Amino acid sequence: MREGAWSISRFKGLGEMSAEQLWDTTLNPDTRRLMPVQLGQLDFLQTEGLITQLMGKGEASARRELMELHGDSIEIDI
Repeated sequence: MREGAWSISRFKGLGEMSAEQLWDTTLNPDTRRLMPVQLGQLDFLQTEGLITQLMGKGEASARRELMELHGDSIEIDI
């Protein structure tokens, strides 16, 4: 591919992608890479709970409380 013939896009969520883009970037088992996520020393259930709190629907008040209490001390690298 010649230089300048490609472009970079950014999506805020999977719902913004077309079906073809979603397949190419996320669903195609030949090109996707699945990696485990672990937050520090937390076990699976603790990690799942925190991810749900940070990203789940209906969790806005829990996220706000977490940020107010611990926002300056939490380090998460996902």
